[in-house]
Amino acid sequence: MTLYEDERAFWDDIAGKYILKHAGADQNVSKHIDAATTYADRMVIARRKRKIEKVPVSDIPQMSATASKTVTASAV
Repeated sequence: MTLYEDERAFWDDIAGKYILKHAGADQNVSKHIDAATTYADRMVIARRKRKIEKVPVSDIPQMSATASKTVTASAV
């Protein structure tokens, strides 16, 4: 499977976590690696199928330049 540059870190993260979770000190290392690569490939394909919606800038909450950056809690 061909990975795009922006997908490489995503793929590596999935495969690495799968191997860390499932691999042990047994003789099935090659089976775990094959399963991890298949799982990571499927996750990349599933990610490609998802729609990405862009949020308009007007919908993103923004703080005014004069607003205080500290928040205080009121006493009960």
